Amino acid sequence: MTAIAAPASAAIERLEVNFDYVRKQAVQRAAAPFKEPDRELPERLAKLNYDQNRDIRFKPDQALWRGENLPFHLHLFHRTSGVREQVQIREFSSTHVQTIPFIRDFFDYGKLANLGWLRSSLGYSGFRVHYPLNRPDIFDELIVFHGASYFRALGAGQIYGLSARGLAIDSGVPDQPEEFPVFTDFWIGKPRTGARSLVVYALLDSRRVTGAYEFTIRPGRPTTIDVRAELHPRAALELPGIAPLTSMFWFGKNSDRPADDPRPQVHDSDGLLVHTADGAHLWRPLQNPRVILNSELRVEKPVRFGLLQRERAISAYEDFEARYHDRPSCWIEPVGDWGGGHVRLVELPTRDEYGDNIVAYWVPDAKPQPGKPYAFAYKMTWSLDQPGDDKLARVHATRYGGLPGGGWGRLFWIDFAGAGIGQRSPETLSAQVEILNPGAKIRHQTLIRHTGLDGWRVALQLEGTDAPPEGLPEPRPVEVRVQLRDGYEPVSETWVYTWLQ
Repeated sequence: MTAIAAPASAAIERLEVNFDYVRKQAVQRAAAPFKEPDRELPERLAKLNYDQNRDIRFKPDQALWRGENLPFHLHLFHRTSGVREQVQIREFSSTHVQTIPFIRDFFDYGKLANLGWLRSSLGYSGFRVHYPLNRPDIFDELIVFHGASYFRALGAGQIYGLSARGLAIDSGVPDQPEEFPVFTDFWIGKPRTGARSLVVYALLDSRRVTGAYEFTIRPGRPTTIDVRAELHPRAALELPGIAPLTSMFWFGKNSDRPADDPRPQVHDSDGLLVHTADGAHLWRPLQNPRVILNSELRVEKPVRFGLLQRERAISAYEDFEARYHDRPSCWIEPVGDWGGGHVRLVELPTRDEYGDNIVAYWVPDAKPQPGKPYAFAYKMTWSLDQPGDDKLARVHATRYGGLPGGGWGRLFWIDFAGAGIGQRSPETLSAQVEILNPGAKIRHQTLIRHTGLDGWRVALQLEGTDAPPEGLPEPRPVEVRVQLRDGYEPVSETWVYTWLQ
């Protein structure tokens, strides 16, 4: 397809679209009362069930830019009962800005052949960009923006797993509804021939805040996204989540496996990584807790944080359809000084793999305030690998069980490998264990060479200091940290765990 047949009412504007233009739109929006996004649908669309929604598919041969031999193709999402919000999607270049009108012929309706008349102002619910990630002759899915401020991207050899959001507000606060900002408007830069990147601008809106966003997407192995944003609060944000990531963890090595599921592990991500400017390298294995669990990792100057899928062996999952071993890790690298704050990890209970139950985001000490623009920038990396510049041994696995001989406590096996740690002398190598809050004590700990990994295992027995309450115990979180040292020198990242008694 080489052009969009715009109706007479669709004007082609001649203006320069850039971050400053979208920022001004956010300022104007913030000065006005919040207006809910258009969620009204024709009755025949509003009543569609899950399977019927899936019958509506964009026709690949209708992709924008397909007929112009450009390196990116643009697909659009139909509004349905699944994602009702209308978003305005515009294409821009150096010469024009054009709203993309709803065109029914873009879609294959499958069994839903007779949906009746649909107005051209119906709009879309989001979009997807395709790019030849793995082969030069096949345009693979690269990135999708669909629903609220959610988006997710892929690099070469990956399939969709975790997601990102433009902003989180009050995520994980007990007994309080979360506020979900929405990307209401997009401006997508038409790529030039041979372009290696794509620029997308977005306008975010919610009851308490508006925002301008710029995404510079660079596909490859890995895919990276440079994000620039400026928030304009209408009201105070007590718990803003900057650069939020959302994922799923059902069960793994450090949790009980459902008796009726044959797979060893099921998760999109298995740990939270945090690196700081003062040299701290933290690894927090994810959990599926019995109650909502919020953990805060204090950071003065973050270098990076993210949700990783470290376990890459297909035998760890034995799921040849879901392919959890091919789901990407994603980490955030701040641009500029983000100052003090903390990385907040929210873990929700789940009984299946079909909904996200993990959220991680940055909470600044200096909260965005009404009347003051709050600007930040960061780089996202979507990869099958992980940052490899720390020269420290990594946590390879976490397992747990009951205390030998019984008792109120927990046994942990923490395996460290990499960076030549298996060659270090047991005479000088030691495990430093810290319990950061009351509720537990160390009953016993040992450091054992792990010949299968060319690494070391810390076997740690933690004992509760209080007698277990009768009936179901109240959740009592105890944070524990373990790091390997050779003399006084740290030689591993720090294992961080919240034992929920």
